[in-house]
Amino acid sequence: MWNEHQQKKKPQTVGTRRVISYFWKQTMGRKWPFISAILWMIIASLASLILPIYYTKIIDIVQTSTASRTELVPVLLWILWIMAIIEIVSIGWWRMVWFGMVSLEPKVMRRIFQQCFAYINRHSYKFFTNNFSGALVKKINKLAWSYENVVDNFVFNIVRLIIFLPFIVIVVGQKDITIGLVFMLFILIFGVFQYLFFRRNTSYEIRSNIQDSKTTGELADTITNNFNILTFASVPREISRFDKVIKEREHLLSVKWMRAEWMFFGSTVLIFVFEIGAIYLAIKARGNGTISAWVIILIQVYIFKVFEQLFNVRQIFKQMNKAIGESAEMLEILDAPHEIVDHTIAQLHVDAGRVEFTNVQFGYVDGKPIFNGLNLDIKPGEKVAIVGQSWSGKTTLVKLLFRFFDIQWGNIFVDGQDIWQVTQDSLRGNLSMVPQDTVLFHRTIKENIAYGDPDATEEEIIAAAKMARCHEFITKMKHGYETLVGERWIKLSGWERQRVAIARAILENKRILVLDEATSSLDSQSEQLIQEAMDEVMKNKTTIVIAHRLSTIMKMDKIVVMDKWQIIEKWSHKELLAKENGTYKKLRDIQSWGFIDSQPNNSDK
Repeated sequence: MWNEHQQKKKPQTVGTRRVISYFWKQTMGRKWPFISAILWMIIASLASLILPIYYTKIIDIVQTSTASRTELVPVLLWILWIMAIIEIVSIGWWRMVWFGMVSLEPKVMRRIFQQCFAYINRHSYKFFTNNFSGALVKKINKLAWSYENVVDNFVFNIVRLIIFLPFIVIVVGQKDITIGLVFMLFILIFGVFQYLFFRRNTSYEIRSNIQDSKTTGELADTITNNFNILTFASVPREISRFDKVIKEREHLLSVKWMRAEWMFFGSTVLIFVFEIGAIYLAIKARGNGTISAWVIILIQVYIFKVFEQLFNVRQIFKQMNKAIGESAEMLEILDAPHEIVDHTIAQLHVDAGRVEFTNVQFGYVDGKPIFNGLNLDIKPGEKVAIVGQSWSGKTTLVKLLFRFFDIQWGNIFVDGQDIWQVTQDSLRGNLSMVPQDTVLFHRTIKENIAYGDPDATEEEIIAAAKMARCHEFITKMKHGYETLVGERWIKLSGWERQRVAIARAILENKRILVLDEATSSLDSQSEQLIQEAMDEVMKNKTTIVIAHRLSTIMKMDKIVVMDKWQIIEKWSHKELLAKENGTYKKLRDIQSWGFIDSQPNNSDK
């Protein structure tokens, strides 16, 4: 069967349209709080625009009315009461806007976090070897918080802008058509000016955020490897390396901020010209008798409101630039197809535990196969050791079994079922592994042991720990099984982590067990203790053991010797030792005596 990789389209560079489209789709999942917030914002905005009309009307009545004081005061008080009612209701409307946003944003941000978490964790093993974990965490956070930024900008700034500017142009135009046209022309020029700057600066915003993620990744990498830095006395060298990273960030920020300052200068000039021009036209219109004095005051009030909104335009574009830059990296990851995908919904069912590699061809780089027609049949319940020098293909074989990579040709069967035709979760859920480099969560020892079987009872967890010979050192800890292992497992030594991993595999109790250098971190005495436990664990299980130390595999049913990505020998321990000039025999002699020429007699004990 040809397991050809699907053609994957290279995701397009994320821009404004993609960011807005993504956030819009997320918002429509909870559209009613969003719509209600917009409606309340429209009403509250109209209320704040109507109030200046009443204020200036009071001034006009006071200046022009010929009525007596006793007649004038009730009228003014009546207008004041109307204004008070509008103001009070407006405050209530503003609260409704905030209630709608509070009901919307946290829930959508939670969904974004969930989507990113689920999608990233479905990426391949290769993806995580090519990305800094710290940078990935920051990208997810920036996408979620950018959503809040964009939605806040839309509701509190863009919606108000859409209501304020046309309303002001219409009201001023009714008083004086020329001044109304000046308002409209200025708004258009200012908007185009801001938009052009926004378009020009977006690329710098995106590049700046990419560099920011690189900076975060470098920081995380050096902090994680602080032990190496101190050991090699390389602090000055790392400082120099880090300085090169932040120099580029400094350049991008300088260009971005300098452009913003020039944009602000241009905006200020435009606003100054508009203000002087509008007031000049209003004074001339008053001199011609076409408008009254209170209209000049109203125009001045609306000029300030226009300034307020146009400065919001600057803020809108600035925040949008920031949101697009911060969202682009994570959206590119979300747009990138997964390298390893499920082709069916079929579930793997394991009864016997037979594993077959049939004519397998695989290469990490397309067109450069390293396995070329590999065949291996592991019978149910068989204990098979895979040995060979480094870079012979041992660990790669296991990664293919777990489908961390897809083969280009051939088949891998588990109990006669092609692993390419079942879901990844069902495949890996039927396999158990103790890796060479043990990875534990920053959780309790109990949680780490029970990770493969979350429903396990405390008695089962303790029984597994005893079998893995780690119960004794766990109980000596202050908090016992509730002890947190620490970030990067710093509270446990290498051999302690290895034992916890073995206990986890024991508790998991899968039909197929893989041990990838499972005793590599143990001394000889600890290895002997673990080996006794592993003999019990491997009973009635199909077991694949990868080992450099041949002392751990002498009891295996079959030993597979690999060299240069090929299986060159495949017999039992005694049969392989009986072969003169065999690769396994040479490996055994090197480990036993240090040099091939210094060979003992060939009798094996």
